[in-house]
Amino acid sequence: MKREYYRDTGCRPFLFYMIFGVSGEDLVVSRTKHKVDELPEGLDLRTLTRENHGDYIDGFLTGSMGKVLKEADETLFMRCKEAEECVIFQGTVMNDSTFDYMRNAIGIVQAFIEQGAVGILDPQTITIYSPGKWTKTFFDKEVNAQNHVVILYSREGEKYWLHTRGMAEFGRPDTGISNVPEEKVKDYMNVIQQMIYYGGHGIFFDHDTRLHTADGKSFVIHPEFVDDFENEDYNNAYYNVTVLEDGGLS
Repeated sequence: MKREYYRDTGCRPFLFYMIFGVSGEDLVVSRTKHKVDELPEGLDLRTLTRENHGDYIDGFLTGSMGKVLKEADETLFMRCKEAEECVIFQGTVMNDSTFDYMRNAIGIVQAFIEQGAVGILDPQTITIYSPGKWTKTFFDKEVNAQNHVVILYSREGEKYWLHTRGMAEFGRPDTGISNVPEEKVKDYMNVIQQMIYYGGHGIFFDHDTRLHTADGKSFVIHPEFVDDFENEDYNNAYYNVTVLEDGGLS
């Protein structure tokens, strides 16, 4: 599973999933059934129990993140919150020149689902998946960063700020576009989708680039790379993007 435009930038993918209702001790993974041929180097599994690690677990299920997760699906949220144990599956991937690391990670989570997992939390995108949604979205499919990354938006006065979360899973910066007029929100979301797709396939945007969106429009972007992994909005390095040429048909 090639990343056609891969370039080694020295920044590696970071994965972090919480898998609720299971233990890692009895996990059985099949090469053929789960499409897993290895535990990617840099990733590890740790079993936590509510009895011994309750404060740590609740740190992901309270506060602003907990509020977002509960509002998205209260029933699923409560199932995860009430689970007596969970597995932390995390780490920095060492070999990211292909999508094999993500295929293996997805298959390992799928094996946990078949072991009885009740939900999977991706804190990087503030998303909680039911077992069925994880399987339907990710398992035994071509890896597509657009399925793993979320685009968020918020008001800035009369305009909007669009930004992503989740590109750290592909070792690439997230994207933000500020001061977007309401009538341009859809177009610029489509621009960001193209950046997600090509970033997932390994591109690092370091110069003005023309992008063609799915609805036949063409845009030129100017990406300013910000090497700030501590920014709470992204938890990742990111691009501040300016759209230089806007919206003509390609």
